[in-house]
Amino acid sequence: MAVFTWKVLIVAGVAALSIFLWRISGTLLLIFTGVLFAILLQRLTGYVQRATGLGHGWSLAIVLLTLVLLVGGGGWLMGTSMAAQLGQLQEQVTKAMGMLPDGWRDRIMEQGKEWPWMNQLSSFASGLVYVVGDAVVVMFAALYLAASPGLYQRGVVLLVPPRGQKRACEVMDVAGDSLWKWLIGQLVAMAAVGTMIAVGLWLLGIPSALALGMVAGLMEFIPLVGPFLAAVPALLIGFAQSPQDALWVAGLYLVIQQVEGNVITPLLQKRVVDLPPVVTIGAIAAGGVLFGIMGMFLATPLAVVVLVLVNLLYIEDKLGQPRHFPSDHS
Repeated sequence: MAVFTWKVLIVAGVAALSIFLWRISGTLLLIFTGVLFAILLQRLTGYVQRATGLGHGWSLAIVLLTLVLLVGGGGWLMGTSMAAQLGQLQEQVTKAMGMLPDGWRDRIMEQGKEWPWMNQLSSFASGLVYVVGDAVVVMFAALYLAASPGLYQRGVVLLVPPRGQKRACEVMDVAGDSLWKWLIGQLVAMAAVGTMIAVGLWLLGIPSALALGMVAGLMEFIPLVGPFLAAVPALLIGFAQSPQDALWVAGLYLVIQQVEGNVITPLLQKRVVDLPPVVTIGAIAAGGVLFGIMGMFLATPLAVVVLVLVNLLYIEDKLGQPRHFPSDHS
């Protein structure tokens, strides 16, 4: 009877913990986003330390100041134009939707009802206050993590039994290195695709080219699915001008995605983490269904962490086999 009682308590405890984690999943995703930015800050800080010989604090301050100047300078140079173009973009997409045949428009609206993350995407602008609040949480989480990475790593390691603490440190280091390599690859691809789309649309005479390029660059963060989502507003605006413009826009996006897939990505994969396509697709689908648009954005880096855990803790430690991920690129 005592054994049965303990089993019931264990099951109840696991269920309660699962419900609790599910209820705070949004907060956990924000913290994970902060971890990604902290990794970026920490690696850049390390480069500054090695180049200048300064301490960690001063090096981090230089990195933060540089990023603020870059973002602030870019906002000052393009902010007014970007804000105007984003406002025009919403009006142009609405106008283009009204010009579509009834059957097409109804089908797009039905798809929006069936996919929860589409509704979230469409109402993204109206929730700007929440987005800013989330961004502040992510920023402060990243700053604290980057300022004292060892403190938080030791705190996590203390949750592991003493015999496994050394291995836990190794796993965290490999996961951090893998996320850094993946993040660098994504940032380069996002910048390249966003720039090419903006320039191409400007040459084609499509309105809001800068805003559409920014959207394309951001959506590149979602592998495989993101480029298709980014093309939708550009195609609608092109169609509003003329069917011929829509065809030119479709051709532009197709060519740039071919360049990204066959030139940029293969070059990056020599130095960054290369995820299996099936894992990427499955992670994005699951992230979208479970956590909406934010889940889609974070699905791939979460998949990187999961694959690191599986390869190190199960394939290496339990099965005694050499790990296959992350692969070492020459």
